[in-house]
Amino acid sequence: DTQVREFVETISTFNCNDAPFKDCLARVHSMGNKDIELAASVSNRMLERPVKSLKNGLFDSGSDISGSLVDLRQTIEKLDPSRQGDLFQPRKLLGFIPFGSKIEDYFDEYQSSQGHINGIIEALKRGKDELLRDNTAIEQEKSNLWELMQRLEKYVYIGKKLDAELEQKAQSLEAVDTEKARIVREEMLFYTRQKVMDLLTQQAVNIQGYLALDLIRKNNLELMKGVDRATTTTVSALRTAVMVAQALVNQKLVLAQIQALNTTTGNLIE
Repeated sequence: DTQVREFVETISTFNCNDAPFKDCLARVHSMGNKDIELAASVSNRMLERPVKSLKNGLFDSGSDISGSLVDLRQTIEKLDPSRQGDLFQPRKLLGFIPFGSKIEDYFDEYQSSQGHINGIIEALKRGKDELLRDNTAIEQEKSNLWELMQRLEKYVYIGKKLDAELEQKAQSLEAVDTEKARIVREEMLFYTRQKVMDLLTQQAVNIQGYLALDLIRKNNLELMKGVDRATTTTVSALRTAVMVAQALVNQKLVLAQIQALNTTTGNLIE
């Protein structure tokens, strides 16, 4: 408020053609320009993110993290014991000659897939690290944008205050110097109002940009949670399912042996 009052008092002491008066006019024209340019550069950096995502995004088929998630899902679905049919049936050569055990083949396939699953998990962890770095950069951009928005808010306040003070000054000059009153209105008041509109427009763009950055950050966070679930809960569920299948096989073998033993005992008693 003090700066605005001093500025308005200063212009009233100079002649319209004086260099200091023209300097004051230039200050009105350039008010907030540097911060508007900085805000625009943040917007440009933000624009690079969605463009890059469209070309090679995290969910694109060509990205490492997306490919790893798809690969893990397909591998786990392939190894799902419930999709193997009756594991207790003997495997048959040419469809009718008994040849080996289907359950043994399944466990062999699971063992051979362990290295592949571990490789997928490592790839997902690297993808998660990339997302963490991306979110760190986003937080920094948000912090920069927040500071810029605060500075622009001060310029908006100054502009509105200057608008009111210049209007009042123009009215007081009408009685003593109509030409100067006209110049204040046309050269200073008009451009002050125009500058306030520019600042408010840039502020609206900044707010949208800030919200867009936050949306990208939340998307990355959800994807990181998905990676955590894939590398822990999903893989653990597969291993638990395999353990259950193995336990059921052992149980059936034990029950078969007990049944055979009971039959033998019964025969002996008989």
